[in-house]
Amino acid sequence: MDINAATARIQKSFTLLNAAYGRAVFDELAIVSLAGESPELHYYEGPRREAFMEEFADSTLLLRQELTHEQTELGGEFSFTREGDGIGMDAYICLGPKVYLFCNNVEKSMKEITQDPAWLDAQGEFLNASQYFAVDPLQL
Repeated sequence: MDINAATARIQKSFTLLNAAYGRAVFDELAIVSLAGESPELHYYEGPRREAFMEEFADSTLLLRQELTHEQTELGGEFSFTREGDGIGMDAYICLGPKVYLFCNNVEKSMKEITQDPAWLDAQGEFLNASQYFAVDPLQL
């Protein structure tokens, strides 16, 4: 999958995720490659466009601790952190070799999001979104 197909797939999947939840689950989405010496932003949607990469190391710290070699070579793996809040990223999906979709809600933590009963329906849509990339990983 190329970057245009990936962003279209993410937008479609997250529209379904938000519909299942009844409102936006994440208000910040970023496709970032971790393949080089420094992270490279390929797509961003959210309220912190100018500051996002400047704050990337701090805002992804909790999630980056989850990344392993096995999770950087495949697509479809994902993880959440309940400790993220504010600018701290809440989730990621591995889109392909060392390429990730980082997801955040700047107002709520995943702990708050998952306490809402609507999350039970919405979490299936998040899983579905990840599985598109397990079958057809993003190639940059």
